[in-house]
Amino acid sequence: MSSVDGRLLNDRWSEPFDGTPASALLQVYAAIGRELGTDAWMFGKNTLRAAFPYKFAVSGHPLQPDTPAVFVGERRSERMFIVADPDADIFFTSSSLRGDDILVIVGRNATEKYLAHLREKRISYVIVDDAADLRQGLEAVGREFGIRSVSVQGGGILNGALLAEGLIDELSLVVYPGIDGLSGVPSIFEYVGGKTDHPAAGQSLQLLSVEQREHGVIGLQYGFHKS
Repeated sequence: MSSVDGRLLNDRWSEPFDGTPASALLQVYAAIGRELGTDAWMFGKNTLRAAFPYKFAVSGHPLQPDTPAVFVGERRSERMFIVADPDADIFFTSSSLRGDDILVIVGRNATEKYLAHLREKRISYVIVDDAADLRQGLEAVGREFGIRSVSVQGGGILNGALLAEGLIDELSLVVYPGIDGLSGVPSIFEYVGGKTDHPAAGQSLQLLSVEQREHGVIGLQYGFHKS
């Protein structure tokens, strides 16, 4: 969900004209997310820290050669929540987020101490060579947990990385009827690269649907075509 100028920080957006609480419009976004019917949903690490703001100590013994690459924790929810944690330092206080079981993608740089923390919380994880390699991580969760579709719901850096890797199949853009207006505020896609990089190169959009929702919220659905 973005403002009409494509900005992502919802606490900066202008208020609805008729006095409706902005939280009511965010609920429309949440409803659209559920309607996508995916096997899992995903946040970027910076977005997740708003829910779990504490860092876990990363000191400890490195992974052993015989450390199992997969741990299956709680599997009670219909969907799973996925996060890629390249630093293996998110301290979780629960095995679920918004009622959905958590699955963490970690790299070989994780410590045995950190994995013990995840197991203690009954949080599922997969170990890949490098958790920053999103293609490798998503292939692992598909292979080990049967996840075939993921809705990415924040934030711009993760969106940009997925775009550059050519991993996006559809874009569900929910437009909030308000404005941020300030230069430099994070936008929908925030690929971290140089001026000569073109993360969207070879990728074209096809408009699939337009829908007006409650409180003036607009839902746009695009398909990706890749050359």
